[in-house]
Formats: sequence, structure tokens, C-alpha cells
Amino acid sequence: MLALQAVVMLGTALIGFGGLDDPARAVGDPLKIKIPLSDQGEISVNALVKSLSGATGLPVNTPDASLDLPVRGLSAGLIMGALEEALGPGVDLTAEGNTIIVSIDPSLLTPAAAPAWQRRVQTLANRVQEEAARDKERYGMRPLRSYRPNDPSRPTVVLVHGMNSSSGCFQHMAPQLEKAGYGVIVYDFPDNLDLDRCAPTFARDWKSFRKKSGEKLPWAVVCHSMGSLIARWYVEGDSFSEDVTDLILIGPPNQGAALARAQTLLQFIRGLDLMGEKETGSMSTLGEGVGEAAEDILPGSAFLRRLNAKPRRAGVNYRILAGNRGFITEEMRKEIETQIESAVKAAGLFGRLLRLANPELDAQLASLSDGTGDGVVDLKATRLAGVDPPVVIPANHVELIRGPSLYPFPGPIVSMPKVLEWLPKPALASP
Repeated sequence: MLALQAVVMLGTALIGFGGLDDPARAVGDPLKIKIPLSDQGEISVNALVKSLSGATGLPVNTPDASLDLPVRGLSAGLIMGALEEALGPGVDLTAEGNTIIVSIDPSLLTPAAAPAWQRRVQTLANRVQEEAARDKERYGMRPLRSYRPNDPSRPTVVLVHGMNSSSGCFQHMAPQLEKAGYGVIVYDFPDNLDLDRCAPTFARDWKSFRKKSGEKLPWAVVCHSMGSLIARWYVEGDSFSEDVTDLILIGPPNQGAALARAQTLLQFIRGLDLMGEKETGSMSTLGEGVGEAAEDILPGSAFLRRLNAKPRRAGVNYRILAGNRGFITEEMRKEIETQIESAVKAAGLFGRLLRLANPELDAQLASLSDGTGDGVVDLKATRLAGVDPPVVIPANHVELIRGPSLYPFPGPIVSMPKVLEWLPKPALASP
């Protein structure tokens, strides 16, 4: 998947600037360039490069790929900082409403300094090309060797991962599906990106891949965790093309996951670390989201309210698998609660304020505990109106699919018997 398509065109990006001799700018004042944001609050780095090149009158080979970065919400400061760092000293970015103002120190635009400035902008353009190419390799639909388009004797199963994960989480499940006679496609997406952006991208990637492969038969989809929401967005949305037979949701946070709140903090800390990792392409990584997806799967989030208000798709077989084995025992949970309350009392007023600041702590501990959920998603949160109650398996969130993060070696997958029972059976091959 390429980064989201650029929506800011050069003609609108250059507002009120005709180049270095702009009469509206007094000698010695910074050159200011306005870059309008998209409706999703993203800055097109392509438009930024073109604006910098056009306004300063210096030719730059602009990238033919797009890289759009969010500059609203938690990631805004990190993204702005990464862009300023990429352009170097003397360049400041500030947000004004739906516009980013780029201020360039006039000393960078003198005839003597112009070649160095041109190199800065060209370097940024090159990074857009490199990082977009990397995204194309990392994300999207990837067929495994078992996939056969339009072959009823080998029905296609699409596997969609969840948060803090990738298609590698199906390392053990995919071979077992192939052995059972299925063709497998895995889907990768930026798992911390705002779901309002990556869910539509899933739909576009789905349609694009089917068109390119000439696929006419419908597919089954097996999802883990947050991947269930991505797939449901397509199946229950207006762009659905009657090309899904079965939707199997494993550990789905249909009603949210209280533990998601911790994800935002973890990703913000990770984003700060990335600011110092120039060689890793931090801009693109930051553009993949800094906890935005976690906000979308909090119980009662706007995304979940919109998604769950949609009717279930007639003609699609919905199935839900859930786990009831947490990562801590009930005894451990009680011990943790006792320790927390003791610490709160010892801290006095400050401790009570901290406790009030985290009203979901009890729900978070419940999510981790045995019997109430799979250690990440509560049992009650997996339920979905209009769908049969979940089949409950004694397993934790990762164990449900035998994710290699905790289970590196092949072995029995507790969800596989039900998955194989629910999937469409391969047709007999023609003689």
C-alpha cells in the first residue's frame, strides 16, 4: 500500500507566493509558504516539496509517489518536528487552522546559500520516494503460493492482523489453512493509524487486488483482534461488492478494549525514540500513527459508534471466537489491586488524584484477568448485535491464533477446529 493519496495539489498549495521576488515580503523577512491540510488533517509532503521548490525558484525532482502525514492529534508535534529536522536549521513549521505555515530564514535563500537549500529540499523529496516505496512493500494484499484465483477447489481465505502486529502473527495458522486445501492471502496495514483512514484503504486494496488478479469468486475473511473492525468496515459499508462469504472474528474488540488506552502512551514514547533514528525513515513510521488506532478502539469511541450503528451484512456468515484465559490469575489481580490502593493511600491527595485520572483501571485489570476475557478483550466486548454469541475457548488473546510473539514454535492452534468448521469447504477438483 502506498501512503494515502495526496489531496493537496500544487495549485492550491502556493497561496500568495510568486517566488523570491514576492513584493508582499519585505527584504529580510522570512519567506512564508502556506500548505493547506486535507480534510483528514494531513500534510502532503509532495505538495510541501513542490511548494518549496516553486516558491524559491529552485528546481527539484519531485517524487512520483505520495506521502501524507497527520499533523493533528497526538502525532502532530512529532510530525512537525520530523519535517523541520529534515529541512534543517532556519525552517519552522506552525499550524494555523487547516493550514501549515512554513517559515524560511532569508539567509538560506541568498545566491551563495541557494545550492545548499536546493540539496535540502531534494533530500526531502528523495525520502518521500524511498519511504513510499518501502510502504508499498510492507503493506497491502500479499498472496501466498497457495492462492489460486477463481479456483473453487481451493477457496481463498484472507487473513487480517490486529494492533501491534503484522501478517507474521499468522505464521502458524497460514500453513495449516493451506494444508487443509485453502488458498491464503495475508493483509498488512499500519496498525496504529487512525481507523477512519486505514479502513477505507483496506477496501481499496481489496478491490484493487481482486481486479488485478481477475478474481470473480467471493472470499472468506479470518481476522484477529482489531483486524475484525477493518474487515467489518468494508463488509458493512457502502462500497461492499458482495464478494465475502464468511467473516470469522477472533478476539474482536467489537465493543472496544479498555487496555487500548495504554497503547497511546506506548506509541508516543516510541515516536519520541524515532525522532533520533534518522536512518530508519522516522517520518514514514510516524505517519503510520502514534496511538490513533488505540483511541478508535476505546469503548464508546466515535469510530465504534459509527461502525456498530451499521446493520450486519445479509448473506455474510458472521462467526465470533473469544478467549477467557487472561494473562494474570484472579489471585494476582487482587494482589495488584491491594498494592495499588496501598500506594494511593501512601501518596495522599496526589495519589487520589492519580487514581481519579485513570477511571478505567478496574476495567483494564479485568481485561487481563482469567475468566473475564482473553487478557486484552473482555468477553462481553466481543459480542455483536445480530450475530450469534461468541464461541468461548480457554485461551488468551495471542494463544487464540498461536501468535509467534508468545508461541514461536508450531503446534496445535486452539481456534483452528472451529475456523475449519466454519470456512466454506473446498469443492472437488475437476477430473
